Amino acid sequence: MRAPWSAGRVAAVALGGVAGATLRWAVFTSTTSGAFPWPVLVVNIVGSLLLGVVLAVEWSHPTARLLLHDGIGIGLCGGLTTFSTFSVEVAQLTRDGDVATATTYAVVSVVGAIAAVALGAACLGQVQAVRLPLEERP
Repeated sequence: MRAPWSAGRVAAVALGGVAGATLRWAVFTSTTSGAFPWPVLVVNIVGSLLLGVVLAVEWSHPTARLLLHDGIGIGLCGGLTTFSTFSVEVAQLTRDGDVATATTYAVVSVVGAIAAVALGAACLGQVQAVRLPLEERP
């Protein structure tokens, strides 16, 4: 059963999304990417690591946990990470004939993001939390 919508949850996602998108923009405008798209890889791995931590945090109060999940997990991490830019960059590298870099980037991004979620959760000793949906917990 999914938790109901509330004005607080919507605000948490919106504020987190603004913060995440602004942080991503700051990273992209302050760094340069050479043949390998490092800025997107870094924000996607860092966002995944943070998401793993958020998923593993145990709060005794369900509303606080939902707001943490919504504001940081969905909002901040969702605004920070970017699957669309990753996809465009893989397509551009492939179109430019750099299939080896495109393949390496795709594999490192996907494996790295999954590993980062698990690492973030493991940092709190709560790897099992990644397997359980937030909404089904008290």
